Amino acid sequence: MLTRLYRAAFTRAFMLSESLRQLTLRGLCAWAALISPLAMADGDLADMAKAGADGAKAIQTSGITIIQVLGFFSVAGGLLSIKAMKNNPQIKPWMIVLAIVGGLLAIGIPEIIKRGMTQIGMQPVTVS
Repeated sequence: MLTRLYRAAFTRAFMLSESLRQLTLRGLCAWAALISPLAMADGDLADMAKAGADGAKAIQTSGITIIQVLGFFSVAGGLLSIKAMKNNPQIKPWMIVLAIVGGLLAIGIPEIIKRGMTQIGMQPVTVS
């Protein structure tokens, strides 16, 4: 009889502590959400545009690196597909050629950009 009473009391105490923990976490999250915009509000619209431009520049260099890596995997996949072509009739030769040529173009994108800028007469830059 006392065991049931102890279990019921323990369960009630545990449920109360859990609800208090949830309320505390909810309050901390609400406080962080309210204080965060006040801490970040430093600057004007020009600063927002400048930050957006810096982000776009970072995305551009990261994007070129990602495209080069995808080009490498495309060439590797094309070369591996040559071996798999004899066992799989769904792999066509034009698909393999397209994967290899497209991958080589993606790998050489910085060089293509540099040569194109030289032909136009612009000062070539390094893209890294």
